[in-house]
Amino acid sequence: MTVFKNYFRVAKTFLPMIMIYTIIFAAIATITSTSGTQNDNVYQANETNIALINREQDTKLTTAFLQYIKDNAHYVKLNDNETEMRDALFFRKVDYIMIIPQNFTKDFLNNQNVKIKTMEVPDSYTSIYSKTLMNRYLNTAQFYLKADTSLDNMVNSIQKDLNTHCHIEMNAHDSNSQVEKAASFYNFSNYTLQAIAIVVIAMVMLSFHEEKVKRRNLVSAVPYKSFNKQLLLANIVTALGIWLLYVMISFILYQETMLSYHGLLLIANSFVFMIYILTFSFFLTTIIHQKKIIDGISTVVGLGTSFIAGAFVPQQFLADFVLNIAKFTPSYWYISNNNKIANISSFSYESLQPIMINMAIILGFALLFYVLIQGASYLKLKNNS
Repeated sequence: MTVFKNYFRVAKTFLPMIMIYTIIFAAIATITSTSGTQNDNVYQANETNIALINREQDTKLTTAFLQYIKDNAHYVKLNDNETEMRDALFFRKVDYIMIIPQNFTKDFLNNQNVKIKTMEVPDSYTSIYSKTLMNRYLNTAQFYLKADTSLDNMVNSIQKDLNTHCHIEMNAHDSNSQVEKAASFYNFSNYTLQAIAIVVIAMVMLSFHEEKVKRRNLVSAVPYKSFNKQLLLANIVTALGIWLLYVMISFILYQETMLSYHGLLLIANSFVFMIYILTFSFFLTTIIHQKKIIDGISTVVGLGTSFIAGAFVPQQFLADFVLNIAKFTPSYWYISNNNKIANISSFSYESLQPIMINMAIILGFALLFYVLIQGASYLKLKNNS
């Protein structure tokens, strides 16, 4: 097993690079896995700042409406001055200003088309909440107005209805969140697995294909077939070692998830993807014999596919034409599979079938590069003979 041992002597020189990539990747994954976990099941309502300008004399309706605003938002008192109101909005002293026009109560009770004028901070979610508060009160008042009730009954009924609240208890389980984080971990590994494996496997293989080394191996006691078998075995062991390293990290970060069916599917999917990376690395060493070019290709393939296939930016946020291009790479089907696994709710034949199809597509890419390897090797032998 001389060739096998020498392979790992050469591969050992790439250990610092593997560790640097792994440490950075593990740090990013750790930050991702721990961020937001403390507040996943906590909801806190924030009051919006609302000002109410009343341009008519106080009535029971406007007084009750003002009290409703004070109970459900942070009331800010402003003078009926255009400059002061605009400054308050500009400096975010208020988010929403309601202006009650003159004769509002009389016109409202007479079923006139009367509106409360508003001023708001543009593109603010607090403005939407404030508008919802106002519409909720006015719509309820409109309902009682159609019922032909008195003003006193209307005000009391509105107050009673809008003060009725239901108790909501959040019992959300964070398992789905953990599965999604584990899937994101494996999505991101699209870059690191390719960057590390392609460089290590291809660079070591090129070392054995250097002219001086090649001539020495030809005159050595090791048969040519045995030489190739040992190289193949060493490459498989290297690929498995890199793959297992990242699987171990995923177990450390997401132990509960990785011991579930979701985790087993994520592991199986990454294993299939690693088979493709192994064959692709072999293919590169078959047609390219310069280490600098191999290094550049590994970076371009790792980063390029990660950007267009959804490793860095989720696939649902990418443009259709970008995803259509990404479909010509195994990374798209690998990442798409991780997302499908994260969203799967029942493990039946119907739900697993799309995942198996995607895995078959990835293996199809591996088979394609294997055929290309055989073709390139045949042409080399033919040219040398």
